[in-house]
Amino acid sequence: LLQLYTICANAMFILPVLIPYYRDVIGLGFHEFMIGEAVFSAVMIVMEVPTGWISDVWGRKKALVASVMAALLGWGLLWHADSFLAAVIAQAVLGINVSLASGTNSALLYDSLLELGREDEYRRLESRRHGTMLYAVAGASLLGGFMYQWHPMAPLAGIIVVDCAALVFTLLMAEPVYHKEAVRKHPIADMVETVRFAVRGHAEVAGIILLSVLLFATTKNLLWAQQPYYLLLHLPESWFGILACSGFFVGATASTFGYKLDGRLRNITALEILLVGAVLICALAGLWPGYHGIALLLAGSFIYGIGYPRVQAAINNRVPSARRATILSAASLAVHVFSIPLMILSGWASDAYGIAAALVIMAAVMAVGGGAASL
Repeated sequence: LLQLYTICANAMFILPVLIPYYRDVIGLGFHEFMIGEAVFSAVMIVMEVPTGWISDVWGRKKALVASVMAALLGWGLLWHADSFLAAVIAQAVLGINVSLASGTNSALLYDSLLELGREDEYRRLESRRHGTMLYAVAGASLLGGFMYQWHPMAPLAGIIVVDCAALVFTLLMAEPVYHKEAVRKHPIADMVETVRFAVRGHAEVAGIILLSVLLFATTKNLLWAQQPYYLLLHLPESWFGILACSGFFVGATASTFGYKLDGRLRNITALEILLVGAVLICALAGLWPGYHGIALLLAGSFIYGIGYPRVQAAINNRVPSARRATILSAASLAVHVFSIPLMILSGWASDAYGIAAALVIMAAVMAVGGGAASL
C-alpha cells in the first residue's frame, strides 16, 4: 500500500509544463512563478517541526491522509487560480502537503517493520520506496508534456485522479504500533548549533555546508530554468516531458552508481569539481544559448545525484555521532533557506533580461560563493 501511495502521490504530470501552465492558463511569468516557489520553500521550512509533531501525536496514517487532502486542495486551488495571489496560496498549501508527507512515509515504514520484528529490512525497503518515487516522477513527466499539448488542464486533472487513488490506498493502511521518537529541536536551534560548531575550530564543516548550499540551491534552480530555456529555443511542449523524464533518470542513475567513484577522489575535492561543473553549465548555456544548452541543464540532475551522497559522507566523516543528525538536518535546511533569494533573483533576472542572463548571474553567484567556501 505504501508503494502504491508513493507512485500516485509522486505522479506529478504537471511538473515538466508548470511554467507554460502559469503563462498560458494563469497569465503569469517566470518571476511570479519563482516567487511562488520561494513561498513553497518558506512554508516547508516553517512547517518542518509542526508537521513532524502532528505525525508523532496524531499517528502516521492520519498525517498521510492529511497530506493527500492538502495535495487535493492545493491542486484544486491551482486549477481555479486566475491571479498571482491565488497561485501563491496554492503553492503554500502544496508546501503543507509535502511537509506532512516528508518523514512520515519513512517513519510509517520503519514503525510497521519494527512492529513485525523486521526492522533489519528497513534500509532495503526504504531504498526501494525512494527509487519508486523517482521513477514515478520520471514516468509522469514523460506523459505530462503530451497531455499538456492535448489540453492544458489535462496534467492537473491527471494529478487529481491519482491523488484520489493515493487517498484510498492511505485509508486502507493500518496504523503501526506507536513508537516514541526522541525530542527534536526547532530548525533555527539546529542552525544556531551548527554555526557554533563551525566557528569553534571546525572550518571544514562550515565550508562543506556552504559548498552544498550553493551546489544544491543552484541545481534546484536549474530544474525550473529548463522550461523557460526550452521556450527560448521554441521547443514544443511535448518535448518538455521527454526531457524532464531523461533528467530524472540521469539523476537516479548517478545516485545509484555514484558509489563506484568512492576512494578515487576526496569528498571535498569532488564537491569542488561539481561546483565548477555547475558554474560552467550555467555560463555556457547562458552566454551561448542553443540546443547544446539542453544537455547542459539536464546535467544538473547528474550533479545532484552524484553530489548529495558526497555531502552526507563528508559531514559524517568530520562530526561526532552526538551532533551528526543536527548538522545534517541544518545543512539540508540551509539549502532551502538560500534557495528562496536565489529563486527570486533568477526569476526577476529572467523576466527582465531573459533566461540566458539569469543563468549567467547564477554562474557568477556560484563562482564567488564557491571560491569563498573552498578557501
